[in-house]
Amino acid sequence: MHLIEKPGGRGLFVPTGATVAREAARLLSTTVDTFGGLRIAYPGGALAGGGEGDRPAATAVRSTTFRGLPPATVMHPPVFAGRTGPLAVFARALQSCASARTSAVLYVHGPAGIGKTALLHRFAALARAEGRPVVELDAAGGASVPDLLARAGRAHAVPGTVLLVDDADLVRGADGALPHGLLPKAEGGTVTVVAGEHAPDAAWRAGTVRPGLGPPHTVPLGPLSAAEARLAVSGLGLPEEALDTVLDFAAGHPLALFVAASAWQEGAFREGRVPQEVVLALLDHVIGAVPDPACRQALEIAAHSRWTTEDLLRTALTEPGSSPAEVFDWLRRRPFVTAEGNGVSPIPLARDLLDADMRWRAPSGYRDMHDRIRTHLLNRMHQALPHEVLPATLAFTYLHRRNGFVSRFVTWRGADRYREMPYRRGMRDEVLALVAAAEGGATAAEAARWLDAQPRAFHVYWDTSTDAPAAVLGWLRLGDSDPEAAADPLAAAARQYAQAHRPPRPQERLALGRVYAPASAHRAASALMDLVVHRILATFMLRTPAWSFIAMASGSFLDPLMRYIDQRPVHPRITVDETSFTLYAHDWRAVTIERWMEVGHLAELAGPEARPAARPRHGPGALTVLTREEFDTAVFDALTAWARNDLLATNPLLRSRLVAQRGGDDPVRALRQVITEALDTLAADPRAEKYHRALLTAFLRGVPTREAAAERLGLPLSTFRRHMARGLERVRSLLWDMESRPPGTTTGFSADAAAAGPGPATHRP
Repeated sequence: MHLIEKPGGRGLFVPTGATVAREAARLLSTTVDTFGGLRIAYPGGALAGGGEGDRPAATAVRSTTFRGLPPATVMHPPVFAGRTGPLAVFARALQSCASARTSAVLYVHGPAGIGKTALLHRFAALARAEGRPVVELDAAGGASVPDLLARAGRAHAVPGTVLLVDDADLVRGADGALPHGLLPKAEGGTVTVVAGEHAPDAAWRAGTVRPGLGPPHTVPLGPLSAAEARLAVSGLGLPEEALDTVLDFAAGHPLALFVAASAWQEGAFREGRVPQEVVLALLDHVIGAVPDPACRQALEIAAHSRWTTEDLLRTALTEPGSSPAEVFDWLRRRPFVTAEGNGVSPIPLARDLLDADMRWRAPSGYRDMHDRIRTHLLNRMHQALPHEVLPATLAFTYLHRRNGFVSRFVTWRGADRYREMPYRRGMRDEVLALVAAAEGGATAAEAARWLDAQPRAFHVYWDTSTDAPAAVLGWLRLGDSDPEAAADPLAAAARQYAQAHRPPRPQERLALGRVYAPASAHRAASALMDLVVHRILATFMLRTPAWSFIAMASGSFLDPLMRYIDQRPVHPRITVDETSFTLYAHDWRAVTIERWMEVGHLAELAGPEARPAARPRHGPGALTVLTREEFDTAVFDALTAWARNDLLATNPLLRSRLVAQRGGDDPVRALRQVITEALDTLAADPRAEKYHRALLTAFLRGVPTREAAAERLGLPLSTFRRHMARGLERVRSLLWDMESRPPGTTTGFSADAAAAGPGPATHRP
């Protein structure tokens, strides 16, 4: 493999070998892109086998071996693919300028290697086919700026000329402004196309440079679509497994397609992976020079995050003296970074190159950065306003993108076509029509009852292209006496399962997530299902119920993901109106949200493991869910066995959420700590101080009998027993309040609980 370059420009390495002498001329005479000024052929803009009019001027090149990669034969140039929008814009400009004799300006911009030069040469071929005079200028060719502007002026003087100016960034002034001399006069019928990495400056965009000319038509270039990229490399003779690897790596970036395909043909891939030499070469070309370590770190943060904001940089940047505001301003101006509604985002190839490079060269720094980003995103989720919850959840789950499993089910693409919105009664007919078409009339009738009973439980996913609902998600509260739950087979099955296994305790709730979507939505990952899945996940994390159930069409592509996130199929297929459903369940008291998130953290950077999130880093897996009577008995038993580690080690409270959330490696010690804190809370209340003394004397100070304890306190036995019983009731209430709070809520003892009486089935000693 060799590096071919032109004076003043960066180089591209191309295959070499026995046929290089015969193929080099054809490769160089086939138009496409300029890798630092040299025209070469590569996907996403190559004119394969074009006529003489398609050829650029001959270019002298030099060739040097690049990083010891082995030589191989030259592959045949691929076909031109994509860019139908820009081609249509250019065709309209040719037509309008020919008929009205007015001039037009197009400005093509995009990151390095995206196909700007390819497009310019395609424009040249189309213009020549119409008999237009064509002048091609390359600012990377070594000419001075005055000479370049003089040549542009001569081209503009010839009516009907098409002037193509490449690498225009090289002639910008110190203030970033483009020379006015590149623009034609308003009349003359000329078409001027200027290309560069950066968008035109403000004066050009405002159209104030040439009176009567107006602003240029900007043509931003992004990656090729998956179909266009596949077409571009379809003639290279790559085997299917190589083709998939090349397409995945390049992410639609034309230059990366060609470079990766070349590397594969030369056998440079290692175990199916793109070699680090290729990654480094593309980093140098696509990213370019980085001014300082803080900006380098910002690029790495942006590559790892779905969206980057100044707030994220404020948390994740660690370079001493760095200014998040200044670094973010630099980042947003990179040609390979795009601004989206929730922050800035690198193009896919730049993201993948930067992230893979850091993970390879600094594994520990990579993990530290990941954890800082994770902390910020988790805090953002919990602080998000209602309209911010979905983007915050999408950003958080994006941390799983690299583990090789979750990305099979989530796209994390922008959802511009779909909008999540709360259900409103005016949507009723359209929502029910969607449900009936997707799942049948019986399901639609059940949905109608739920819509009327719990309208605020529903989110509608609106398709802006059809102005109609595309999917509906209902998060239904299942009460003991809801007639809707009794009439709905899925809700009835969920409630029956919970009662048969670990029934909800007082104040605990069951929730059923009901996904209504056409069969097509359940076949593959999509932006639509991204929104549905992330609303489900947001509900898990922010409004965690005791039991959650998800009802989804059987055979959905999401089934492996549901199991991976510990949503277990708990019921044989349930058929409603000839549609089969699978019911998934999770008891959040047994595997808490904290433990679920901990296992998720471990999986974020792990390899592809399609396994449920079942076991945490420390301690047992599933927790024990006790009734109030069982809980009160366990508290009494723990006090009675206070000095006996062997007896405390068998106490069921060790597997309760109350103790497990303390963490650590000694659950017996954690049990003593939580009971001691409850006793201390009792002591802080002057009205309960006597109860506190009674409990300490009876259980913690080794007094052998109740009579001896009463005598030590100077109390009648009956009074002592009354104080001890009331103190025990208070401590049980304090501990039960902690145990039975909704998962994910704050910890700490409640003064109200301390003053509360015993539960309805309190065990009395």
